[in-house]
Parts: sequence; structure tokens; C-alpha cells
Amino acid sequence: MSTLPTSGCIPTGDTTKPYNGGVRFINGDTLIARITPCLENGKAAYINILNEGEVAFGSTEYIVFASKDDIPSCFYYFLIRNSKFVTFALQFMNGSSGRQRVSGEELASFPLMIPSKEKLAAFNKVGKLVLEQMKEATEEIQFLKQLQETITATLSSN
Repeated sequence: MSTLPTSGCIPTGDTTKPYNGGVRFINGDTLIARITPCLENGKAAYINILNEGEVAFGSTEYIVFASKDDIPSCFYYFLIRNSKFVTFALQFMNGSSGRQRVSGEELASFPLMIPSKEKLAAFNKVGKLVLEQMKEATEEIQFLKQLQETITATLSSN
């Protein structure tokens, strides 16, 4: 769960290991946390960091939104960041206090009017551009954090 950001769209801290269970996802999928308090805190990510054809896996506490029909994959990321969607999801939390979850089936019942193909195509063009810029900004921030840590370690050792 620690790899999902609460702001931004790119997961961080990925590792390579053999598949041992969990949800599978590919580029273009959107992940959202299903458990409290992660859902309330906005833990979610748009996957666009994998190699071509690569399949990744993660926590069973993720819900994966995969593109279907003519709906652009980036649409789901912006949907789950919408406050109305989050409020809707929180209404369906169930389980013991402190360990409440929402199911993918309940989230799929979110009332949604699908725009025309033309509007979806226009949205996709802008949405992909925004997500790519967010990815680049996240990568730059991560680089600068590593640089800061290196400089701090060097200065403190002298």
C-alpha cells in the first residue's frame, strides 16, 4: 500500500519479485485503495511506468480499474480522484472498525453518464498529456530527493 501516492498519480518504490498472489495490472490501469484509511486519504495511481507487455501485481487491498469499451484508460484515474466518487465509495465501506473495505462491485454501481465518442476522444488526448506531465514531475521530484539525500550525507560526513 505504501507505493500508492495520496497525491500525484505515479506509484513509487516498485520492486521486482516472483508473483505470489495479489491483483494484477498493466499500463493504463488505475489502482485505488479499498481499505480504510487509505481510501479516505486518496491512495490511488495510474499505471504508466511498466515496460511494453509487462504485467505487475500488488496488494489484494487494491481495486483495479481497467479500460473497457471505448472509454479511455485515463478516464478512470480522473474519475477516482473526483470528490463525488470518493464520497460515493465511502458510503459502501463495511467491516469492523478500523478495517473497513469497499468492493469493486459496489464501486461499479457509481452512476455515470458516458460522454459521446468525440468528447471521450478529446478527453483522452488531454488526459494522457496531463498524466505524462505528472509522471515526469514525479520522476523529477524523486531524483531531487535522492540528490538532496546524497548531498546531506556527504556534508554530514565531513
